[in-house]
Amino acid sequence: MKLKKQYASWESNLTADILASKGRRFGHMDLDNGNLYWLEVRATEQGRGVLMCCGSDNKAYEVLPSDISIRSKVHEYGGGDFIVVDGAVYFSDAGDSNVYCFDGNLKALTVTPKSKQQRFADFCLDANKQNLIAIRETHSESNSQTLVVNELVNICLKTQKISVLHSGFDFYSFPKLSKAGQRLCWTCWNQPDMPWDAAELWLADYHANGKIDAAHKVTGGNGDSVFQPSWCDDGVLHYINDKSGWSNIYNHRDGILNALTPIDREFAVPQWIFGLGTYVINQDESLYALHFEDGQQQLCHIEPSSGHIEPLALPFKHFDGCLLGDEKYLYFCAAGPAIESAMYRYDIANKIYQALTPESHFPLPVEDISVAQAISFSSANNRTCHAFYYPPMNSKFEAPDDICPPLIVMSHGGPTAFSDNSLDSSVQFWTNRGFAVVDVNYGGSTGYGKRYRELLTGQWGVVDVEDCVAAANFLVEQKLADKNSLLIRGGSAGGYTTLCSLTFTDIFAAGMSRYGVADLESLASDSHKFEARYLDKIVGPYSKDESSKENALYRERSPIHHTEKLSCPILLLQGADDKVVPPNQAELMVEALENKSIAHAYILFEGEGHGFRQSETIVKAFNAELYFYRKVLSIEPDDKAEVLEIKYMS
Repeated sequence: MKLKKQYASWESNLTADILASKGRRFGHMDLDNGNLYWLEVRATEQGRGVLMCCGSDNKAYEVLPSDISIRSKVHEYGGGDFIVVDGAVYFSDAGDSNVYCFDGNLKALTVTPKSKQQRFADFCLDANKQNLIAIRETHSESNSQTLVVNELVNICLKTQKISVLHSGFDFYSFPKLSKAGQRLCWTCWNQPDMPWDAAELWLADYHANGKIDAAHKVTGGNGDSVFQPSWCDDGVLHYINDKSGWSNIYNHRDGILNALTPIDREFAVPQWIFGLGTYVINQDESLYALHFEDGQQQLCHIEPSSGHIEPLALPFKHFDGCLLGDEKYLYFCAAGPAIESAMYRYDIANKIYQALTPESHFPLPVEDISVAQAISFSSANNRTCHAFYYPPMNSKFEAPDDICPPLIVMSHGGPTAFSDNSLDSSVQFWTNRGFAVVDVNYGGSTGYGKRYRELLTGQWGVVDVEDCVAAANFLVEQKLADKNSLLIRGGSAGGYTTLCSLTFTDIFAAGMSRYGVADLESLASDSHKFEARYLDKIVGPYSKDESSKENALYRERSPIHHTEKLSCPILLLQGADDKVVPPNQAELMVEALENKSIAHAYILFEGEGHGFRQSETIVKAFNAELYFYRKVLSIEPDDKAEVLEIKYMS
């Protein structure tokens, strides 16, 4: 017999402490002689990047000593943090950003000269193991300003000498040597483009002395983006290009361009980090690839001569990071609507998969898990928008009749990212307590084609807000949400969407912004290099002339300048060491809220950057947010609640 109790007041065994203890994120992957290596970022170890390995015995183990943490900080987001060749690990150290090699000895060997100014990522080792190719990002001071230069470099392993292979572009990625080691390709792009806006594919001859010549552009640029160039065994170059309006796979064979997947499906993901990959080429030159369909990812087999695409019968709907493979197996990190993220090996011949990481016992029974429901609805200008809806779910409780639940609208980051429907304990934290949740893939999200992604061009703070509001209104109309109990939350770019939604609309009762953007002008003048010109695309060109029309648009779209329109409580969470969205963004918002006597709470977490990594932070953040929502909705907190000081709330 279920107990009748108000929505959002249900007790749950899924505590914030359990969330923090499960705070393990899978990162970069590599494959070496049938052994799968992957990075685990563990909240219980203060965000340490731990290198794991699993071989044919199916036993996963830590590779490096416990005092080593792997992490690249190139572009601030990193990725492509290590490679493994014949058991030797080449990696970027989280502490000093230099490159080291660990070959089984107790001590890692230095590969690059000690420097606080250099960062490295996206490694590639030459055939003779004499040279390590990488992306280098150099930070130097000039006239009290930080100058950041990105280059494609060669590191001589014997002498530690670093030489520049190619420079002149703002950014580089995907250095890949052909199987014979004589040709090198890479992608590169310039501001204001992001890599998914326009990226060029380049090719050069590579020599044993670590030098290149005959470098030239192959394709891409001018509004076309190239993603993940790869070589097959006979030296044919493959890549993904979005020139058709969909990111499809191509190759160049005998001087002829071949479209291997000429369908309306997305095979690429946004390149926010290094080391991503969505397809592998088998020895028979058939392909296994990931693509989006209805907002969900699907792993499929592609027969290149016919272009026939055959989906694999797998329960996963989200694949994170990189797809790897050899002649027998595919390797990936995946999750499903009722399956937590884990590392897997797929037997191609026998069509069976096996988990390589210890199976996690989800803290909720099956009957308490809220399974995502894909929904589509009409937004502004008759635009179709997409989202995943999670109903409240708890086998011990039910709400009184004829009452709708409070709804939490989630706005993802990026903003050119996407929401998926995989089992996520941070979503179940809310649904198991009696909140409904909708995770919105607003216009600009990846997975629905180039045209859908470009809906956000010049419209950030408009289209995303319209779609989040439309999602909430749609669920209210469907009697799946209480119109007086609508909440919104988001981090980073999603935090900006949250602040805009609270400022420029009046349908939400409260919201939470996690390291979100409050002032676009401040972000445009104080952001890191990778995103320094991103706003040129999604807002408009920015000028140093304060009186320019472009800057007026920036002020028009910045919540910090319109706090008089705010009338509902806001919770702000911020990392003190955030270089992507610096703390001054939150502090400016707090000052404005103080001046207007608007109800708010602010927590600054020392030692945290852009994305919370430490278990103590995760616990405090979730408990504070839960207390905040219940206080706003006039729901009594439970006895164990962490009391949060909310200023100007009666």
